[in-house]
Amino acid sequence: MRFLLATLGALTLGTSSAWAWGDSGHSIAAEVAQRHLAASTLQAIAELMGDDVSLASLSSWADDERARDRTTTRWHFVDIPLEETRYDASRDCRSMPGEGDCIVAAIEREQAVVACATAPSEDRRRALKFLVHFVGDLHQPFHALLEERGGNGVSVTIVTREGVNGRDPFNSNLHSAFDSALIDKTAWSWGGYVDRLVGSDLAGPGTANAAGTVVEWAEESHALASRLFEDVPANGVLDDTYRRSVLPLLDEQLAKGGLRLARLLDDAFASANCP
Repeated sequence: MRFLLATLGALTLGTSSAWAWGDSGHSIAAEVAQRHLAASTLQAIAELMGDDVSLASLSSWADDERARDRTTTRWHFVDIPLEETRYDASRDCRSMPGEGDCIVAAIEREQAVVACATAPSEDRRRALKFLVHFVGDLHQPFHALLEERGGNGVSVTIVTREGVNGRDPFNSNLHSAFDSALIDKTAWSWGGYVDRLVGSDLAGPGTANAAGTVVEWAEESHALASRLFEDVPANGVLDDTYRRSVLPLLDEQLAKGGLRLARLLDDAFASANCP
């Protein structure tokens, strides 16, 4: 079996050129983060964005911005070759004219802007929206793989009878199946999916899943993608057995994305340091 991953489309810009988690996946990770933020961080975000703004409501903004501003294209992924095990900025994060560099550099930049208490409010709001999205993106494993445009070039067919939200087979690709199809087959709504995660050991109190650096998260996603890339069934059919086998990974990546985002935001607002 090779693995299946998902995005809203199989865009052909750049190399990986995928939109990553769909709206539901980004909303799940953002809501997990919101439920784990320090009270001081929640207050700081309310002061910056408004009292009624949730992280989930901001979580897909960067995809719209990518369509408007193509210079942010490569900020959504990092192209680490299949045969490599480590991130190399000189190889994997080179700036491409008109498209930008990579998600590792983008997360580090946007966190620094959020942390800068004297930066213009509009800059910090924009950086916060980017940060919420990019941390989610980085936990979609195929956003850290070069080959087949991050799995977009691998055709699969979804054939499931269990779960929710329909039973009709449909064609997809490796990248986009994990992004939306597997999530949508697991819970009727993203809110229900969040409740599953927060009520589990993955995203409950005291979990160690928030640990690590941005580079370590990229390498972790790459390792998953490299293994799963070789794991798609020979016939390209992703059935209920396959869905059950990858659901623990899906849950873990969404939970980690949320917990790690919460930690980055807590650290940023607590530091108030400017570059």
